[in-house]
Amino acid sequence: MTLRVVRSFQALLMALLGMYLLSRVWNGSILLYINQRFVILAFFAGLCLIILAQVLYKGRHSALGDHENRVENTATSLWWLMVPIVIGFLIPPQPLSPSAVNNRGMKIDAPLSARIEDTSQILELSPTERTVLDWIRLFSYSEDVTPYIGQPADVTGFVFYDGRLNSNQFMVGRFTITCCVADATALGIIVQYPEAAVLKEHSWVRVTGRVDIFERDGRQYPIILAETVQPVPQPEQPYLFP
Repeated sequence: MTLRVVRSFQALLMALLGMYLLSRVWNGSILLYINQRFVILAFFAGLCLIILAQVLYKGRHSALGDHENRVENTATSLWWLMVPIVIGFLIPPQPLSPSAVNNRGMKIDAPLSARIEDTSQILELSPTERTVLDWIRLFSYSEDVTPYIGQPADVTGFVFYDGRLNSNQFMVGRFTITCCVADATALGIIVQYPEAAVLKEHSWVRVTGRVDIFERDGRQYPIILAETVQPVPQPEQPYLFP
């Protein structure tokens, strides 16, 4: 394979990778990989890759000694680089499975430092609009959590059983993504529900009830005294973004 052909192949790879990023941004599936605040960066990265592909393609004619320069090793590497790009186009994007929590564990407190304005924004929401992440942040960063006792909760998440809980308790959890899916963290709220034992682990449910306080090791955490627990399909966007 000549250097001119290699340059053309490199341009094709750059273009395909750029198209892949832009297509994921366009259909919204990019949010299954990264935090929403980085979507604009992925968009510009896709544009830059396509521009770079055009530059490489136009510059292929400047390759000197075309008949003497053989770059078989480079060509072989390029073929291997083509494999993940093709796989990316052919395999539909999938969110992290709830079963991954078995390896990653589930936290009941906020893993990230919060700014004052973050808590203020949560307080502006009605209680039933707050997510699992919102409730955990409120309890983690509020000096006094008594105002939240008895407030209505309406959260959606997957079922997780912790061996330290009672038989009438389970955890409703969601994965949060700070940067990308590689750093995904599972957060959960304890739910007290008489029929907790019959729920299928890792299934998605909608929990409604009242918020109370759960104390462990001198710290206070939210617990939902469930009134209803209804099976629901997995949300189109299963992740929460801090």
